[in-house]
Amino acid sequence: MEYKYRTQLYLDEEQHQFLKDRAARYNISMAEVVRQLIAKEQNKQEEIDPEDPIFHLGQTNVSTGRKRKDGSINHDHYIYRRHHGDK
Repeated sequence: MEYKYRTQLYLDEEQHQFLKDRAARYNISMAEVVRQLIAKEQNKQEEIDPEDPIFHLGQTNVSTGRKRKDGSINHDHYIYRRHHGDK
């Protein structure tokens, strides 16, 4: 039998209600809901957007120009048209 670790969580009211509702819906314990959510996250593959411009860089010649020497710092601007630090 696999050893289980006892863990205590502090949840706000909304989080607690979510677990309680999910447990009631599937007729499982709140602890099982937490275990299933963790297992789901562990098995989740990182989603890749094939339209992300980064994947198309090798298909065409990319240049930041002779005057631009900051490609390593402002790569997001040149690839995504965003400045460093923008979300």
